[in-house]
Amino acid sequence: MNERAGERGADPGPPGGDAFLTVTDLHAGYGEARVLHGVNLTVGRGEICAILGPNGAGKTTLLRALSGMVRVRGAVRLDGADLTRRPPDAVARRGVAHVPEGRGTFMPLTVEENLRLGAFVRRGRGEVEADLERIHGYFPVLRERLRQPAGSLSGGEQQMLAIGRALMLRPRLLLLDEPSLGLAPIVTRELFRIVQTINEQERTTVVVVEQNAHLALDVAGRAHVLETGRIVLSGSAERIRADEQVAQSYLGYRV
Repeated sequence: MNERAGERGADPGPPGGDAFLTVTDLHAGYGEARVLHGVNLTVGRGEICAILGPNGAGKTTLLRALSGMVRVRGAVRLDGADLTRRPPDAVARRGVAHVPEGRGTFMPLTVEENLRLGAFVRRGRGEVEADLERIHGYFPVLRERLRQPAGSLSGGEQQMLAIGRALMLRPRLLLLDEPSLGLAPIVTRELFRIVQTINEQERTTVVVVEQNAHLALDVAGRAHVLETGRIVLSGSAERIRADEQVAQSYLGYRV
């Protein structure tokens, strides 16, 4: 797909030019291994943006770079604030919540303890208590499991807990890494429905890395296709879905 990356990969930017997240010439990796090679992308305020690409393309590394978990070169700006090379706790204090691949749940802790950990950078006990009720509204099953160890939950319930914990931060930017991994299709569809509701009701900007390209494009307004550490295609979800090479490589049909 990268034969015409320079022509096809240019990011047209969010509608109306309201860029909330801006990534410029981002390089990142692990030790001597470079994974991202000059990534440029924008995400609009209040939109759901999908990051698509094959295994090994650098999608997880991109989210880790955005949340301060790996060393980077380039620039990451959120609502005008420079997040480049800030540590994860400082990035979280700027309103960035990251739900990693594998969920990152603290298995021995109870559901309630996991949720409260999500509010670690916040002040005000009353607000935290109110937000626990807010999370229960999105995920009623978590209210029923509050005293249970997180490790006793099903895979779908653990993913709900991971997203709920992230929402306890009251994030402005929510990063989701492979939320459908290992889940039944019906559970996956419900999770994405809830993510859409959160986006619509709270205007939380969402960046989601997802192997299920069909589902990601159903909920996203725009998408970026990442290949070998470079953005090779950016645009509206409709444009990405209609691209012949994307359709063949990720969606399983010919345009």
